[in-house]
Amino acid sequence: MLVRLSISGLALLAVAVMLSPHPASAASDRPYVVVERASGAVLLQNHPFDRWHPASLTKLMTLYVTLKALKAGEISEGSPVTMSKRASRAPPSKTGYPVGTKVRVDTAIKILIVKSANDMAVALSEAVGGTVENFVARMNEEAAALGLSDTHFVNPNGLHSPRQYSSARDMAVLARRVLDDFPRSAHWFGISALRDGDKLEHSYNLLLERFAGADGMKTGFVCAGGYNMVASATRNNRQVIAVLFGANSQTDRAVEAASLLLKGFEAGSGGRTVEAMSNPGPVVPPRDLRATMCSEKAIKARYDPAPANARIDSPLLDKPHGGVVEAIAIGGVDAPASDAYLTAGLTPRRGSVPVPEKRPDYVRLDVDGQAIAHPTPVRANVPTPTRSPR
Repeated sequence: MLVRLSISGLALLAVAVMLSPHPASAASDRPYVVVERASGAVLLQNHPFDRWHPASLTKLMTLYVTLKALKAGEISEGSPVTMSKRASRAPPSKTGYPVGTKVRVDTAIKILIVKSANDMAVALSEAVGGTVENFVARMNEEAAALGLSDTHFVNPNGLHSPRQYSSARDMAVLARRVLDDFPRSAHWFGISALRDGDKLEHSYNLLLERFAGADGMKTGFVCAGGYNMVASATRNNRQVIAVLFGANSQTDRAVEAASLLLKGFEAGSGGRTVEAMSNPGPVVPPRDLRATMCSEKAIKARYDPAPANARIDSPLLDKPHGGVVEAIAIGGVDAPASDAYLTAGLTPRRGSVPVPEKRPDYVRLDVDGQAIAHPTPVRANVPTPTRSPR
């Protein structure tokens, strides 16, 4: 990439906004936090305590709880994650694996991070906690233990609920703890695509193949919250993490994240830590962006590259290059299930695999789970994986 870090961060942000296909309205109102991973020093911030609907950023906590269970010996990387009826009913983005399909825990983690599969998040939560409800309770217990005072979870995948929210500050704390407490997880966040047989599933993190040093972490989208991201990158042995909420598209999200990361690399490393920040109040309920984010006009106006490795016209991003591709497959289970899973009686009955049915031609749902029309229908054959912007 030709952009030099000596260019002022302010100028970089201006260039990014000018060349982004859809410059964000009220961008100064959107929450973000940029921190130094090693020290936790806050490098940049804007509305860091605003509560927001996190969408699939939720899966960072799903992963954190799972990694703690692995460390405690409750499960192993080779333990089974079984697609239950409840999991299979989750809307896209999803794997579409039939009920009864088994994958290893480590395979499920890769699918959770790269494809952001909602059905796999449910299946993984059942494998670890026995039931989704038990697992979500653990998510909230961990949030409290980590001091995430503006965070509450009601599901493990981030599908929208008015009662599911977080803040940029809280997500930055969680991102650091995932990397600090479980350093082996860093590799998973850097995977840019999964190969499942003859299918190649690219990550929704567009920076991985377009931004020098990008190495994670997670993206998310719901109509109520817009396009969210926790992005990380390492340059000159310094890792920076940027959290941003409410971008207008996948493309805008990537460009804005790149700008924040560049400004973070330019900033000094002093200042208070993100953990030391506390919400001065008052607490404001999360905004609801559905009316503007998922109107027919907004959907048609959005530019998101297809295929996923298409070039984005921004000086902050490189041409797509070959990233880290890992092969996955179902099966391969070589360790016992967790006690919680076994005692919950969730083992699917043999022969209960349903006949594949056509999926509706949509990729987004509103708060009530209703389909929002999309101008370009997606292929609707289960169990072929279906992509939905995350």
